[in-house]
Amino acid sequence: MRTAIFILLSAGLWPASGSLGDEPAAPRIVVSLQQPHPWRPPFGLNRVGRRAEVRIEASARPAGTVRISEQVDGEATPGREVRFPDQPPFVAIVPIGHRATEVSILAERRGSPVIDKTVLVIDRPPFEAEAVAEPSSVINPVDLGTILVPEGWLLLGPGQQANLDVAAMSRAGDQPRARLSARFASQSVETVALLPLTRGETATAHLRLNGPAADRDRDTLVVEIVDGKGARLWSKDIPVMIVRKPPAFPAFGATYTTLRYDAPISVRDPATGAHSSLAYEKGWDPSLRDVVVTLPNGGRFVFWRGSSYIPFWAGLHNTGACYEWAEVITRREGAVDCVEPLMDKELKYSRVEIVESTASRVHVRWTYESTDLNYKVWGDQAVEDYYFYPDGFGTRVVTLKTDATTDYELCEFIVLTPQGTYPFDVLPENLVDALSLDGSKRSYRFPLRGDVDAPKGGTPPSIYRLRFNRHEDQAAIAFNPGDRAFPKVVYGPFEDQGQRVTPCYWGSHWPLARGNATGSKIDDRVALTPCHNSVMSWASDRPEPIDERHVASIDTLGRSRPMVVRRWAWLIGMTNEDDDHLLGRARGFASAPSLKLDGAEVAFDGYAIERRATQLRVRRPDVAVTIQPAVACVDPVFELEDAPRGKLSLRRDGIPCPDFAWDGRTLWLPGTYAKPTRIDLHFETSAAASN
Repeated sequence: MRTAIFILLSAGLWPASGSLGDEPAAPRIVVSLQQPHPWRPPFGLNRVGRRAEVRIEASARPAGTVRISEQVDGEATPGREVRFPDQPPFVAIVPIGHRATEVSILAERRGSPVIDKTVLVIDRPPFEAEAVAEPSSVINPVDLGTILVPEGWLLLGPGQQANLDVAAMSRAGDQPRARLSARFASQSVETVALLPLTRGETATAHLRLNGPAADRDRDTLVVEIVDGKGARLWSKDIPVMIVRKPPAFPAFGATYTTLRYDAPISVRDPATGAHSSLAYEKGWDPSLRDVVVTLPNGGRFVFWRGSSYIPFWAGLHNTGACYEWAEVITRREGAVDCVEPLMDKELKYSRVEIVESTASRVHVRWTYESTDLNYKVWGDQAVEDYYFYPDGFGTRVVTLKTDATTDYELCEFIVLTPQGTYPFDVLPENLVDALSLDGSKRSYRFPLRGDVDAPKGGTPPSIYRLRFNRHEDQAAIAFNPGDRAFPKVVYGPFEDQGQRVTPCYWGSHWPLARGNATGSKIDDRVALTPCHNSVMSWASDRPEPIDERHVASIDTLGRSRPMVVRRWAWLIGMTNEDDDHLLGRARGFASAPSLKLDGAEVAFDGYAIERRATQLRVRRPDVAVTIQPAVACVDPVFELEDAPRGKLSLRRDGIPCPDFAWDGRTLWLPGTYAKPTRIDLHFETSAAASN
């Protein structure tokens, strides 16, 4: 659509406050066709035939009547009165029918039969269409060895077929014999369906396609609409990623792998601003790999080279949820842009390793330094340890070594979106819930509209639920019992061309993209790289640390200086559990249960909240542990020191319990223990086994 702007000078459209004896300056009315913003809904197939809008702006509120009339097939429709706000700006946005070819704006002069008229021509494309291809079944892209597949691409695993949905509209005339066809470029066989089109009406079609050729990793789905004579009316090429042999991830465990990403890395030269691209395969030292944690409930926690190893939950529907990192708040002398690990795009300082991956626990360690845009560091270091258990929940443990004068931010909720994705298309309105331990609840809805949406009620600490895709059943969970404040910063939306285009902060400088500084508005790199959406942040409000030591130490630059080492721990997870279950987990995490022991004793450290584990020292092959919880204990973990080697059997209140997980040291027990419960452990020692 072309944008047309007309200025209507109406000498008789007095402002409502004008007096009869002293004529004020006439208001100025500007009429324009409101271009649909690509970042605004509707999206996908719903964009075909979307209604145009006329924007009418007056310099003062008109006293006379302003009406709008549409021309459809040469005939004028009855006029509609245009309503202006009582307060400035005096702007009215009027939707018009998709068959209108022009509109007339009629302004009546006050006290006069004279009518001023402006005609606006609506220039629409003669033919519109869109096609969306999806796999026949939903599989987490990570399970196919891929990550953040670009929007509009088709990802197919072994045995998957493709579903193709198409919407089309002809404005030039009827096309009763129009035909839709689709084929993979590697094949000559087409799938065809009739798509009769009536002028000015949207038609839809659905095709079920066989899979592409099995001997390749990439293909193109070619979609065409032709008229009755075979002349092409419209076409689209859809990139296809084919996975022939997915990785063999365990149901529960951590795995080194190399996640696939077929688009190039977007690169910006910080000095000249020139854009270029880098092949994804050449982005890092070939020895560096990704780490994927797979959990039985479907959760996938990823340490990806493209995110600078900053970990995130990779959802079933191709978006991610991140808890942030240790970001320097204090201004660093000579720093270019922010100082944080996301700037380490080349992975000069960031490393990830699998410390432990057993039947009962996964432990992954991420070590990093915060850098500026030019890879300058200041000697501080952070270590983040992640522990996971078979229930799909785990802990995030941040250990930070810095000087006492440097301020850090530790927690921010961030949603990652694929290349080509507009935030309003995937992010739900109810992004965050805060469930306070007192049972009250705050719900944050986006975009925020000032005090209208300010959530009320409850007191910290709270367990948070972050929803990161409108189609995702599960949400990311975070809880810190030492957190005494609600998020200090709740990010507002971006605006562009006078329209709200995001529900919250949006940035294209992370993940994957290189050379871009932190921005504060939308840009065209949305089509070139994955992006992120910052939802809320605690900023300088850090939780109480679980440990703090002031030491004389050596920093990463080799300098000896006084430093402070602090440690924090969060309960994290990805789940669809309801409010009551989440509150039960949070209360149990914050409060260790009392125990009555026979055949074992509590080890010196007792309850290690950073691993949500109780440490016991085993004294005999038969151990009785009676859990005596003040609050319900959910899926407890025990670390058993000096446990005999051999098979372990377990009874819960005398009933065999086979669903536990044991690796020779760490014991994970399923279930909720809300009342005193006896757990009997029997270790089959080698001597007993020989008898």
